[in-house]
Amino acid sequence: MRVWLERVGLGRLVVLGLSGLLLLVFVGGPLGVLLIEAIGAGPEVWSGALGSSVNRQAAVHTLQLALGTLAFTLVLGIPLGWLFGASDLPKRDTWRALCTLPYVIPPYIGAIAWIHLANPSSGALNKLFGGELFNIYSVPGMVWVLGLAFTPFIFMAVASSLERMDPTLEEAARISGAGPLRVFFGVTLPLSLPALASAASFVTAASAASFGVPYLLSTGAAQPRWVLTTRIYQALDLAPATGRPLAVALSVGLLAIGVGLPALGRLLEGSRSFTTVTGKAARGGRWSLGAWRIPAQAFVGIYATMGVVLPLGTLLATSMMGNLGGGLALENLSFDNYVKVLTGDQAPHALFNSLILAAGAASAGVILGTLVAYLRERTNTPGRGFLAWLAALPYAVPGTVLSLGFILAFSQPISLILAENLRFTLDLKDTLWILGLAYMVKFLAFPVGNARSGLLALHPSLEEAARMSGATWGKALRDVTFPLLRPNLIAAWLLVFLPAFSEITMSILLFGPDTPVVGTLLFNLQAYGDPPGAAVLAVLVAVLVLGGNLLARRLSGGKVGL
Repeated sequence: MRVWLERVGLGRLVVLGLSGLLLLVFVGGPLGVLLIEAIGAGPEVWSGALGSSVNRQAAVHTLQLALGTLAFTLVLGIPLGWLFGASDLPKRDTWRALCTLPYVIPPYIGAIAWIHLANPSSGALNKLFGGELFNIYSVPGMVWVLGLAFTPFIFMAVASSLERMDPTLEEAARISGAGPLRVFFGVTLPLSLPALASAASFVTAASAASFGVPYLLSTGAAQPRWVLTTRIYQALDLAPATGRPLAVALSVGLLAIGVGLPALGRLLEGSRSFTTVTGKAARGGRWSLGAWRIPAQAFVGIYATMGVVLPLGTLLATSMMGNLGGGLALENLSFDNYVKVLTGDQAPHALFNSLILAAGAASAGVILGTLVAYLRERTNTPGRGFLAWLAALPYAVPGTVLSLGFILAFSQPISLILAENLRFTLDLKDTLWILGLAYMVKFLAFPVGNARSGLLALHPSLEEAARMSGATWGKALRDVTFPLLRPNLIAAWLLVFLPAFSEITMSILLFGPDTPVVGTLLFNLQAYGDPPGAAVLAVLVAVLVLGGNLLARRLSGGKVGL
């Protein structure tokens, strides 16, 4: 045992062991407690959950939302993917960058914009066309907002697969006499199915797990259309003690969707893999649009307008209006709303909390994720694969389910007695700590993935040379490994910081009276009668998220971000 400890290194063993312990406590703990609660729930809980007409309707609405969003994104995403990945669309890269923006802007910001555009009583579009053209407070309204937000997942998957495809496969079909449509449906699309299936499963699971958009578009309706995520929130908000068993029962079904569908997509992707990349690289613009060039540009332009220009323009205009009924008259536009929000009591506190929490979650996530990746790729420790899987699991778990797990696991102080006079108490309820830990756990998959890809490209001999020169394991890690991984780790830090800063689902369930964050303040402003203030905060979040993603792209050499 002593020889083994000397060979492995006690410091290395302690650091890696502590990393594994943190994963088990803060990832395995909440999910494990949730599953134990679900197993221990009595028949009356399950019969109440399944027998309630409201819950059944919520399940139906969730299914409609998920399938409707999937159909929406496929109808738009497949043609857009082909245009960006295979056609000679003019200014293709510029259009692609513009149409990718909905991918990085939080969907609830789009929901706030579309409330101003399409709410039945005073929506700008309904006013413009003189009637109730579209009621955003409906399941189709939810599908519209989420569909615009998630379409980039589909077209990026299709475009990427087409760009990697060997063009001789299509050329052979065309030489054999097949027309363009037959080539597309008989060759191109089937070869894109693995990537498309993975993206489609993610879109379906993300739609079913969405909270912000359904909540905003339900609370404003005369007859709210609840989904499973909003029903879980209702159960915890209206009756925290008695509602927990119901929330647990509903969360099990949501957990099966959130984890099961992406797993099914990866299974389909693996079982239907094709060799489509050979020595001859695919040519950009290998398909000529010909007479369809103008309709194709119009199609792309309509999506860019609906998904980016109109929502962001609406938010910017609303944020500058002194009187919402005054329109875009010059005398009605000013920066007074920005001054009011930024100098008030709430926004600076919430912005400060969000910045601290996002930076802390990103820093802790990068450290823990790097150690987990190192454990997975550089050691033979038993269970290393399980720990890497456990670190990536929370990203697939719906935010409402993960939050419920944190509530169940850490709603009461946890005391650990280490010695007679040494007691350690973990009391996280209603503190910034529980929010920061939840953010870190939710987005831990990004640091693990980035660090693993960097370690796979970094030969172990570099670390071994440092060790042979007398460096300890920690010094070799600090002086050799970390500097070479710096681009990956900086990009991973931003990938955690940006969604954590604007996170809404877990924030709504976990924040306390003294721990407001940007997401909760934005919801309060929108829900309690200050739309211009909500628009100001939404614009600030959008600017920060877009700027951060562009920074991540530059730092990662184009591998991360827009």
